[in-house]
Amino acid sequence: MDTWDATEPKARAKLRRKLEDRQMPNRAAKEGRLTPDTRFGVALDKYIDELGRDETMAQQTIDGYKRQIERSADKRADPDAIKIRPSLGQYRIRELDTPVLDAYFTSIAVLGHKRKARWHKTIIGETLDLCKRHGAVKGDNPVNGVSKRAMRRKQTKPKAAAWERLRALRAQVQRWGRGEAIPGTPAYTFGPKRNAQELLDVMDMAAGSGGVRPHEVFAFLWEEVDGLDFDTDRWRLEEDYPVGPEVRLTISGTVVPIKGKGWVRQSWLKVGDGKAYTVLLPWYAVKVLCRRWEAAGKPTQGLIFTARNGQVKNPNNFNRLWRSARGTEFADITLRTYRKTVATATAEAKGVDAAGRQLNHAAGSRVTAQHYVDRAPEVPDNRDVLNVYAS
Repeated sequence: MDTWDATEPKARAKLRRKLEDRQMPNRAAKEGRLTPDTRFGVALDKYIDELGRDETMAQQTIDGYKRQIERSADKRADPDAIKIRPSLGQYRIRELDTPVLDAYFTSIAVLGHKRKARWHKTIIGETLDLCKRHGAVKGDNPVNGVSKRAMRRKQTKPKAAAWERLRALRAQVQRWGRGEAIPGTPAYTFGPKRNAQELLDVMDMAAGSGGVRPHEVFAFLWEEVDGLDFDTDRWRLEEDYPVGPEVRLTISGTVVPIKGKGWVRQSWLKVGDGKAYTVLLPWYAVKVLCRRWEAAGKPTQGLIFTARNGQVKNPNNFNRLWRSARGTEFADITLRTYRKTVATATAEAKGVDAAGRQLNHAAGSRVTAQHYVDRAPEVPDNRDVLNVYAS
């Protein structure tokens, strides 16, 4: 190895540094560290191991990251789905510079998968941070230089469906259950009988529980219903509204997918400290619970909504059936739509703070007004303020 400099000691020092640089990859590899020449797939393995050791990470979050990294073995999965390991795993770490990564994220975004592009950016960025800690990345993380413009979400305010539209959907689901044709779904001719009542019960409880998050409705428990055992001969719920019997529901958990276990009930909520909260139910939600409670033999514990085998109900299976019942006319409505509609109606009647409390948002949170409440197109009457100009 030829090396020269102004003096012999300087030349020897330079040679020594070159030899050390040449031996460093082998030494790092023996110590289990990543080097610039390591394949990115190896770095992904170390990243996944690091996630598994992080006690603050929920298992369903780790599984979600893995689904973005690895190609699915499920035969039903899209074989052309973009995954990180098949796309970038064979690159050497030093080859993943900003231009390569920018082109990768942009190629995903132009296909309309902006959320996937942002998710991949997070995973790849954290993996390269790990590489940097190993000394395999010199200087700044190359992800920091990619363009954010292509991955930006269009800033549109979600439109909450009015109660009238949700009632129209309810009527359509009833027609669907009777076997009638609806826009986008032909009439029933063969196969399993359409179970409209289960769909209607979930829809009514999504509205009646005050707009819970979509997966929370499948986590309701009988032991968290209070006041259901009332004198039914005394009360005619519709006529007695809003007095009626006071039935309360405590909302304390949600259902989440866990790899290898399917859907399980998680006994804490999404936001803040995850503490439970209690709502007073309207008469139509009480009717749903009364009927299901009687049919189930008046249980004192267990899930209110279950699969046929008595286990946690799979929201994906519910949504698959509900898409058929919604057809094309109401295809845009999801369980989250009920949450947005409740927020808008509550804000109009009692203010944004009351709507935030109903949705169990943190006190003072701007999320309620920014993402859930539709602003009225007509400004309130402020003529008393404006008339001061001419007075």
